[in-house]
Amino acid sequence: MSAALVSPEIVRGGCDNGGVTETQLEPRQGIAACLDQWRRSIVDCDDAGLPDQVRDIESVSRMVYSVMLDAVVELESRNIAVTAGFRNTKQLLAGMLNLSPTEAGSRVTHAIQLASRRALTGEVLAPVLPNTAAALAVGEIGPAQVRVITETMSAIPTDVSATDRDAAEAELARHARSFNSTSLHRIGQHILAHLDPDGPEPRDEPHPTPAAGELRLWDRRDGRLGLEGYLEPEHRAAFRSLIDQLAAPRPATDAIPDERTTPQRNADALLEICGLARAAQDCPSTAGEPPHLTVTIDWDALRTGLGIATLDYGTHISAAQARQWACDAKIIPVVLGGKSEPLDVGRAMRTVPLSIRRALVARDRGCAFPGCDRPPGMCQAHHARHWIDNGETSVKNCVLLCEVHHRHVHHTGWEILIHHGHVEFIPPAILDPTRTPRHNPLRC
Repeated sequence: MSAALVSPEIVRGGCDNGGVTETQLEPRQGIAACLDQWRRSIVDCDDAGLPDQVRDIESVSRMVYSVMLDAVVELESRNIAVTAGFRNTKQLLAGMLNLSPTEAGSRVTHAIQLASRRALTGEVLAPVLPNTAAALAVGEIGPAQVRVITETMSAIPTDVSATDRDAAEAELARHARSFNSTSLHRIGQHILAHLDPDGPEPRDEPHPTPAAGELRLWDRRDGRLGLEGYLEPEHRAAFRSLIDQLAAPRPATDAIPDERTTPQRNADALLEICGLARAAQDCPSTAGEPPHLTVTIDWDALRTGLGIATLDYGTHISAAQARQWACDAKIIPVVLGGKSEPLDVGRAMRTVPLSIRRALVARDRGCAFPGCDRPPGMCQAHHARHWIDNGETSVKNCVLLCEVHHRHVHHTGWEILIHHGHVEFIPPAILDPTRTPRHNPLRC
């Protein structure tokens, strides 16, 4: 909160100073008075200063949530709920604050993980998640990011070392300052995959081969066919890579857009897949390539079968599974330079040729915008320096972006830097006054 918004008469006092007695307000009264003054200042704020006001307000609200967690952990440590006749602190909060059981449970969980603790001797102990607690206390992250961090930390296997757990928490807290909860969840899954690449221990007893998923069909009364089911994670990317390419909007002309909804286009795509399977001919293409599944894996991991591989949509499989797929798959090698950069191919032209697109897929592995997990099949090649401004069509000047982020970059003032095979995005000043470069940790 800006110092100018806090009146000294509101926050000072509490002592007798030479006959001048100052009145000390309760914290709630003092904050309420400051908020009233702040509310009035918003109306008088000019356009240039209003974004800063919004940032400051959000920051203060997060600080208040940190104070709430301190209060909740005090309720818990003093056993107030049981003394008052409630089963636990969660039930007390739900009734006292009109929270749902889920909301109340989240606050208790966050308080236990983020608030300072006291030992039986009365000694103050650091929070379980110190980096997350520090970021929340100064208003740099909010409850949604806290929820993702606590859930991710709870999912880390117990055999992971304390050093690796602490490093994971610090990494999550660092990324939480720049990413929303949805993107942070993807980053958390990325971290979990590296902490536990082999997944759960195999069972000793024999068990049947798992099914690929379930698909239920039934005839509806209106004559339509009903479908419901799911596919296991390792089959998700293969299915969606086909659906997404075939379900792209297809306007009749430039002036007549495709008016089908996304679910309608998906249904049409599924029928088209059935037709292609029956005819076994003429598959659609993206940048001249037929639909395919991209598996990103280190060469040593592929050779030894030890480690993990990443599929489109961020799904992880074992290196052994990747080796199995490589037995009957068409392999398209991409030569890398000395700094693991795809070598430049092709010549300067406006449209990106297939050879350059393959190099971009190898480098970016999908949409390069921070926090986006869209796979290569859903991405377009964007010129960092526009072709109209003499930007060349080369690996060093192009980046893969999904359609949404392609428009976003064009219209909202983001800048793109590409150096040594790494892509960085510089946000506009209205989003980040410091314009600190960001990258996509999902592609690391």
